[in-house]
Amino acid sequence: MSIKYSKWKFGSGLRFGLGFLAFVVAGSLLLLAWLRQREHEESNRLFQALAQADADFVRRMNLPRSAKLADDLEQLLGMRIEFREAGKAAAPDENTLMIRLDDKNDMIFTRKPAASQLSLRDPATRNAFIVFWLLSALVGWMLARERIKRAQSERLAMLGRVATSLAHDIKNPLASIQLHAQLMTPANDEDATALRLITSESEVIAGLVNQWLHLANPLPPRLTKLDAAECVRSVAQNLDAQAKHTSVRIENNLAGPIWVMGDAQRLGQAFRNLIVNAIQAMPRGGSLRIEAEHREKAVIMRFIDSGSGFSDAALARGAELFFTEKEGGMGVGLNIVASIIEAHGGQLEMQNNPKGGAVVTVTLPSPDQ
Repeated sequence: MSIKYSKWKFGSGLRFGLGFLAFVVAGSLLLLAWLRQREHEESNRLFQALAQADADFVRRMNLPRSAKLADDLEQLLGMRIEFREAGKAAAPDENTLMIRLDDKNDMIFTRKPAASQLSLRDPATRNAFIVFWLLSALVGWMLARERIKRAQSERLAMLGRVATSLAHDIKNPLASIQLHAQLMTPANDEDATALRLITSESEVIAGLVNQWLHLANPLPPRLTKLDAAECVRSVAQNLDAQAKHTSVRIENNLAGPIWVMGDAQRLGQAFRNLIVNAIQAMPRGGSLRIEAEHREKAVIMRFIDSGSGFSDAALARGAELFFTEKEGGMGVGLNIVASIIEAHGGQLEMQNNPKGGAVVTVTLPSPDQ
């Protein structure tokens, strides 16, 4: 499904890109046509103004309507000039202008066909195209952003419906399993271990269900004063078997209590996602160190693993929904972590450790903030 979606996304993006490129090209041609029209109108205006001024000068000075005067004016103005008997001149075209001097004479001005002087070397022309291209780029960026948001909203709506349906189908049998596990009395250590495993794994399933429900309907957290160190310790303990299976050593260096205002269930879900991500990033084993410090009325918690670290694409896209580089991954884990932390008034940061591995930093406000 991920490959098909990627191909569809690439094809859709390519179509959008080609369509927008066609829009820019068509817009540039229309802009060029408009500039040429303006240039043509300005050229006609100047031609008419110059001819009218010259005719007024001849009329005011009462100069002779001779061929010699026409030749002198032609050399001065750079256009052909003739004096003809009034009413005998042919109808002028756009390069010819006829002005009545008096009852007996018309003055004919004929210019050479105007050639376009438009060039990107001309500051006005260049600035017009630069402004159009910049506006086109801005519009394209806004349209692309809206397309991404719309596609994401559509996928969220679809996943929300699937998540709600699955949660309803899973929660009832899961609650039955948890209830029977609590009612059972272990006969020996082996039974006790099995019950602890059933309880632990059922809590994992419940966490996954809650995660999908949070994605479908992210309700605000119920804030109470809680010990973040205890919350992390409980989550790490439940994931201990999974960590040992992949030879990952979890070093919990949190010295409690670390008081924060938070929702224990939501923060536990966020911490679980971070620890699971770290474990999955070290399939051949490694270590995950969890540490914290207080700084400026805030608690800063770091999850430092010894894996391969984040790729450049992962660092650039951060906790973007549906972005994943894991085989079979959905790209929702870090996004849910970010949304939970932000809902608590905190911040999530991702970076690589210069010594190797990834560092995920969670900043949460202290209760007295």
